[in-house]
Amino acid sequence: MKGLIVIGVLGLVAILVIVAKDIAATPTPAKGQCILVRRTILPDYCANSCNPPFDCTKTTRPYAFISSQAASCDDAVICQ
Repeated sequence: MKGLIVIGVLGLVAILVIVAKDIAATPTPAKGQCILVRRTILPDYCANSCNPPFDCTKTTRPYAFISSQAASCDDAVICQ
């Protein structure tokens, strides 16, 4: 029984480490650029450098059977 608890805790810690790595590895796009941010566990998304940011997603694909994630982004964006 203790072995199952240890394995469960180690699995939870591994998932938390992967999610933290995903969040920390988010690239910063250059001015007027929209980039696709690929993630290991979390859904992919399009990031841009505009303030306030807006959605520059061109196409999406399924994610986890009930949601969607970005598949491609606009090449360039014009910040307002």
